[in-house]
Amino acid sequence: MDIMMNNSVITQKNNTKKSLSFLTWLLIIGGMIATGGVWFFAKPVLPVADTTPPGFSVQGVAINQTSGYVDYHNLTSNGIDFTYLRATTGASFSDDDYQSNYDRASAAKLKVGSIQVYDSSTNADTQAQYFIDKVGDKIGQLPIAIYVTQDQVSAQDSKERLATLIQTLTAHYEKAVVIYTTPDVKKQLASTISQTKYWLISSHANDKKVTNQFIQYSEDHTIGTGLKAIKMPTSVFNGTEKEFEEIK
Repeated sequence: MDIMMNNSVITQKNNTKKSLSFLTWLLIIGGMIATGGVWFFAKPVLPVADTTPPGFSVQGVAINQTSGYVDYHNLTSNGIDFTYLRATTGASFSDDDYQSNYDRASAAKLKVGSIQVYDSSTNADTQAQYFIDKVGDKIGQLPIAIYVTQDQVSAQDSKERLATLIQTLTAHYEKAVVIYTTPDVKKQLASTISQTKYWLISSHANDKKVTNQFIQYSEDHTIGTGLKAIKMPTSVFNGTEKEFEEIK
C-alpha cells in the first residue's frame, strides 16, 4: 500500500512539474509574441528614399523578357511612376509576357508604354503590322517607343524605313512615338527625322532639350531595399508632374 501511495505521489509531482514547465514556456512564448507585436505596430514608418535625379520629379523603368517576374506594386511603393514594356522586335519576335506584364503594371497604377525594337532589314509596314497584331490596343498611355541601335541606321534607306515605321504607327494609333536611343544615333537621324521626340540613353540626366521627352540615366539603378531590391534600367520624364499626368 505504501509503495502504491508513493508511486501516486511521484506521478502527481511529475505531472505538476510538466504542467508548470508547459505553462512557463507558454508564458515565455506569449511574451515574445506580445513584445514583437508592440515593436511592429509602434515602430516608426520609414519614408521611401527619393532617388529621382535632381531637377526631375517623375521616373520609370524599362522591362523586357529577361527581367523575369516583376513586382509592380513594389515599384510603385518605391517612387516609380511609369514602366515601358518591350513588346516586339522587327517582325520575328514578341515578348510572351507582354500582356500579363501590361495587366499587372496597370493594376499597380503605373502609366504604361510599349517598345518596338527596330529592325532595318524588315519592311516598315511589315514591322508595324506585326506590332499591331501582337500588342493590339494594349499600348498604354505613354508614347510608343521604338528602340534603335546604331548599326540599324548606318544607311540612308534604313533611316527612311524608320521614318516610315514611325509614321505608320502614329497614324494607326493616333499616338505619338519616341525614339529610344543614344545621343550618337540621335545625331545620325537629325537630317531625316525632325518631328519625333527622343528617349535618350545617357548616364547624365542633364540634357533637358525639349526634344528629349525621356532620359534613361542608369542601366542598373537599384530600386527598393532589402530582399525586394531590384536593379533595372531607369529613366526620368523630362517635364513636370502636371505634364506627365496630361499624357494620354
